[in-house]
Amino acid sequence: MIQNDPHFPPLPMDTTADGHERLCGIEIEFAGPTEMETGELIARDFGGTLKDRGDHSVTVCDTKFGDIEVELDISLRKREDLPFLQESLDAFRGLIPVEVVTPPLSRSQLEEFNAICQSLRNIGAMGSRSGVLLGFGVHVNPEVVAPDHRFTLDTITAYAMLEPWLRAKEQVDATRRMMPFVGAWPNGFISALANTRFDTLADLMRIAARHIKSRNQSLDLLPLFKHAEPDLFAEIFNIDDKTSARPTFHFRLPDSRIDEADWSLRQPWQLWRQVELVAANDDLLAALKSAWQTHDSAWFERKSVWVRTIDTLLEQHKAKADICNDL
Repeated sequence: MIQNDPHFPPLPMDTTADGHERLCGIEIEFAGPTEMETGELIARDFGGTLKDRGDHSVTVCDTKFGDIEVELDISLRKREDLPFLQESLDAFRGLIPVEVVTPPLSRSQLEEFNAICQSLRNIGAMGSRSGVLLGFGVHVNPEVVAPDHRFTLDTITAYAMLEPWLRAKEQVDATRRMMPFVGAWPNGFISALANTRFDTLADLMRIAARHIKSRNQSLDLLPLFKHAEPDLFAEIFNIDDKTSARPTFHFRLPDSRIDEADWSLRQPWQLWRQVELVAANDDLLAALKSAWQTHDSAWFERKSVWVRTIDTLLEQHKAKADICNDL
């Protein structure tokens, strides 16, 4: 039971290439409290005033962290092709999540904002494991060091190597696994990353475009791609949904376990930090890439074998983050 620890350990590279502290936004999905009840709670805990936008969304303006958005799931709220949608949203509360979206926060601000978990529990918030249909998640949006920085490129490769292990470690809720929102990266993309050294994000983007066809990935790279190379993005990605350009990764894998007393935002933070610990360790990353090549060439080798290989290499290199759930 480690998640009550309020401390968020630093990322291995905690500043951008310009020397500024790397910031990180958080998005939390849950059922139970309404948008207005959640907004009132945020204003009580962190200051600010509520602005009701009238479309199942409110903004808590001028909190100690800046403006915080609270909204019923945006992907449904903005659909104009579903008749009577606005009239029906209230009827489906409990299945459609309320989402809290923060501005980019420093690590010390994340530690302070983490108190939201207990406050939401106190007013009845429910997470992904409270019912068979509640496939809710937490999204972590860490700022990149710089788009073409070696560490950024290695972080993408590290994620490709670790994804099955991260899924096993997080024990991702069965409903979320069945939904399209946190799809695994295709093996072809993983193999390309394991077998190729990319020196620019543009080169990596050209390979990704052959394999990635939507934002519904456990690590969504498209906001970063669009921010870094908008012209190339428009040329090679034929994706309908509106991608907002941001200089961040968009890590969508973690479950929202907001109603569990021993859980906090430290868990998704540590899951992401594990990826960056591998990216910062050249020997470990090389060992994982070599092991993937062996695994990928073996006929009918189970994914569980690859997960155990990852776990062994992390142990050997003493590179495990402090994450709950033993494999």
